Amino acid sequence: MAMPVPVRGESALEPGPEPATGGFWGRFEALRDRHVRLWREAGDGEPRLGPRVGAWRRYQNARATRRLIGEIAERVEAHPDRPRDAVGWRCRLRERLQRFGEERFGWPEGYRQLALGDEFYGATVDFVRQARTFDAAIRMADVGQAMRNVWIVNSLQMIFGCPVELTPPVFAYSMLYPYTDNLLDDPALTTAVKDGMNQRLGRWLSGDRAEPRGARERRIRELVSRIEAHYPPHRRGDVFLSLQAIHRGQIHSLRLQRGRRPPGRDAILAIQVEKGGASVLADGYLALGRLDPDQEDFCFGYGVLLQLLDDLQDARADRAAGHATLFAVDAGGRPLDRLVGRLWSYMSRVLDETRCLSSPGLAAAKDLIRRNCTFLLMSAIADSPDLFSRGFRRSLERRWPLSFRAMRSLRRRARSRFERTRRVLEHRKGVESLWELVPSDHPSHPRSLSHTRGERGTPPAGTRSAETRR
Repeated sequence: MAMPVPVRGESALEPGPEPATGGFWGRFEALRDRHVRLWREAGDGEPRLGPRVGAWRRYQNARATRRLIGEIAERVEAHPDRPRDAVGWRCRLRERLQRFGEERFGWPEGYRQLALGDEFYGATVDFVRQARTFDAAIRMADVGQAMRNVWIVNSLQMIFGCPVELTPPVFAYSMLYPYTDNLLDDPALTTAVKDGMNQRLGRWLSGDRAEPRGARERRIRELVSRIEAHYPPHRRGDVFLSLQAIHRGQIHSLRLQRGRRPPGRDAILAIQVEKGGASVLADGYLALGRLDPDQEDFCFGYGVLLQLLDDLQDARADRAAGHATLFAVDAGGRPLDRLVGRLWSYMSRVLDETRCLSSPGLAAAKDLIRRNCTFLLMSAIADSPDLFSRGFRRSLERRWPLSFRAMRSLRRRARSRFERTRRVLEHRKGVESLWELVPSDHPSHPRSLSHTRGERGTPPAGTRSAETRR
């Protein structure tokens, strides 16, 4: 059930009633307008990555990374069969990764408890197992797509002082991605099929009991039902309005696909900001139930940032498919240097101006998010060097620990080597994914979904709940 967003200088994106002003929708429109403004105000100078890295150092880093890929693959192939032995095996592997990151890429000590911590790992293992239980035929590539959202939620849980774990609504929302996004992006499906599914999904998110059509829609309906079960009507409120917002953003993003009347740049920006911001805003609501204004603003901005980084990575493919994004419009024409500079400036404002990350205790978490986003940006440049001017590439490369050529080579090497590892483990242990190596009842595994902390969805004792802050 789409609710249109009016775009300045253009007619509404599609006919229909305007969303009610005030309440959630009033805040949502204000967030969209604020982040459109932040993007327009952002500078477009060259990203400031830090001090120069010598060519010899970059060469040494590449050699060390190649050796690490082989070492990790061998360690994974030698994964012990007994769970008690797997504990020490995983700790040794984590220590090896941390030492490598510290020596070669300047990782801070805090990463041991963040990206390499037991809770993040346990939530990942939980998700892979539950995804395959939910749909035995699901592709691991689709699981990986959905798992990216789980990691985003885990980072929000860490920042907002909640246990880092996989909850039922987070599992359900993350699984919606491969079932809905992939359908909307499938060029083999007609517009009528996509519109019909979108209409029924909108009705389900509004509490309607419309009958699903086909196996895919039955799974989508089941996932929505799981969110409803966790958030009963008296607690639903903004949770389901945030889901309606991302659904609306997905519908509006169809205007960017081939066969639709191409919108102007202002409309493209508004659509991308709305969809990206709504995505992580929904993550925040599903993780906490309620958000205060600062949390809403950070979630929205973080979502826009991730959306734009994803669009940068897909610029060439989107242009070839006839999809209009800020980056695809220029890809193959003028260099994307200034757009990347603007993206860097926008990222800095989102991370540096948010109150959610102002506490000294969250410095490591803020650094982790910044490093991850910077890596995504640099990977996009390395993968499509011809979309950028030579001077721009060389300037950034001099301040990065790896050459862009080495990054492409290492990615190919890792893909090939770990595919071989997967085949070895499939033959020896019958597993199809490396994440299946640790059982869910592992001694170091975090609390399972059956663990309760009183009312579901509330923070543990000793933390200030979002409802208190509201």
